Amino acid sequence: MPFPNVFKWAVPLLLVNEVAATKLVPIRPHAGRQGRRQEPSGFDLKSDETFLWGSPDASNSALASLTVYTPGETENILAMERFDDMVTSVSCGNTSIEMTFSDNAAFAYAQRVWDWVNGADNHSFVMVVGPGDCGSNEYRIPFVISTLQYDEVANKATLGASQSTWTAISHTYDLTIGSAPPANTTTQESSLLPRHTDKGTSIDFNHDLAGSLSLAQGDLSASLTCLNCSTSGSFDVQFKISQIFSLQQKAIMTLRPRSVSAIASMKLSGSVQVVDSLTKTFDLLSIPLVGLNIPGIFNLGPFLTISLGAQLVGISVTAGVTSGAKGSLNDDAVVEMNLLDPSENTFSGWEPNVELLETSVDGSISGETQAFLQGSLELKADALGKGFRIGLDLKLPAVKAKLSGMAATTEVCPGSNQILGVKAETNVGASLGIKAFRESDESDPFVNVALAELDKPLTDPLCFPFGPQVAEVVRRNVGHPHVQHVRTV
Repeated sequence: MPFPNVFKWAVPLLLVNEVAATKLVPIRPHAGRQGRRQEPSGFDLKSDETFLWGSPDASNSALASLTVYTPGETENILAMERFDDMVTSVSCGNTSIEMTFSDNAAFAYAQRVWDWVNGADNHSFVMVVGPGDCGSNEYRIPFVISTLQYDEVANKATLGASQSTWTAISHTYDLTIGSAPPANTTTQESSLLPRHTDKGTSIDFNHDLAGSLSLAQGDLSASLTCLNCSTSGSFDVQFKISQIFSLQQKAIMTLRPRSVSAIASMKLSGSVQVVDSLTKTFDLLSIPLVGLNIPGIFNLGPFLTISLGAQLVGISVTAGVTSGAKGSLNDDAVVEMNLLDPSENTFSGWEPNVELLETSVDGSISGETQAFLQGSLELKADALGKGFRIGLDLKLPAVKAKLSGMAATTEVCPGSNQILGVKAETNVGASLGIKAFRESDESDPFVNVALAELDKPLTDPLCFPFGPQVAEVVRRNVGHPHVQHVRTV
């Protein structure tokens, strides 16, 4: 409002315990069942393997990739999805995996390359079974293979296996959520991955808001009501996390607004006097948002609260005042936060756009006042046992005003033809910042970056007339050309 309509979002991205989440589904390698014919090289033990996940809507666009590295001389890895067309049956137990091969050539190739595990007691390799490869398993499951036995007559192999977890087998990895593919993916795999975050890694910010806040002081009371309050757009979130032999090397979160805007058209009405100050808030919205989940690997869980608030300082109100403001962010804004090395944080393009909405006043008001929407977006981001707490604070738009009631015998505002009015000395502004918190201390951020600050005074004071019409001015000279007489009509 021209008297401070502070539309304030505080968007701390913090950890919460449970939120709604969309489970991403595995995307098979191009050589899988739905792709071209699998080759015997799919049995090869590898020093790294990349796994992709996408949206459950059957889209082939990957939203996440995990590359697991096994660089040691006594370890290897492979994905069953690269060769499961060349086996006719698979049975997974608590201590073993039994599989029968489709022909002699496939059996002989697997026997030759897998027999490495029998070469030394400390040799082992990770075999990741795909959805349905073990029968009814819905998700990928890692097993650690330590021994191998063969039945050459039946083309059957029995692998000494123990079921593991992604956290346990991923001592060295690169994890990307909503990003370009890692450097070592194949051309076919790279084509699945988008260059920018997909809608599946976005936090929805489209909400219509309604509500009223009571402002009582003594025997008098007023209210602040949302006439048209809403937020729109989304925030794209991207994570890049790397670890080498259980030591984190990189943890980067990237955030981008997408068509983000907010409007707050509000009405302050009633009668109230505040000598010092009065601040109140009221929750308009408190809901979990759809998150993102890769079972055993990654979880992203947002929760959104938006409140209506007001602050009155040294104010006297007997009025109905309607006003508002609209703020928006540019789509080219981006912040990249390095959670391990804050000196490498980068950001650009966060300067907001703020504009006032139409305003009307039908009563007297003097003092300083603020009205605002205050949002809190809580986010849990957990990746392979590592938790992340990020806080994005948005105060957008902010309109500050010092208000003065006026009375005159002539028109109080130019062109108004009314004798009462309110003058507002107004600034529009915004404040945007981002914070990072350690898991052990949510109250004290170890990173605090100001993304943008805006405090811009309007050129001229605003004047809002109300009340009776001015008396008709009749000019007549009485010895001096500037003397005017007023006649009541």
